[in-house]
Amino acid sequence: MQPEVIALLFPEQSPATGAVVPFVTALLRDAEGLLQLRRVEPSPALLRRARLAGRLDSGKPIIDPVTREVIGCEIEPIADPAV
Repeated sequence: MQPEVIALLFPEQSPATGAVVPFVTALLRDAEGLLQLRRVEPSPALLRRARLAGRLDSGKPIIDPVTREVIGCEIEPIADPAV
């Protein structure tokens, strides 16, 4: 059984360059429920299996309620990862 593709995380890219993304980070869940991150080559089949595709560090900041420190960013979904 293939792992479930929870999310594909695309690196930030400049709209001016239009460069092809060679690798993305995939968040995968196996049949036992274990999660892993893996660098993979994006493909149309992989995009169809993904529940979410988004860009890294482009979403709303996640702030620790005690220290007020930014501890990460939400995943900002993208409709067409090729854009």
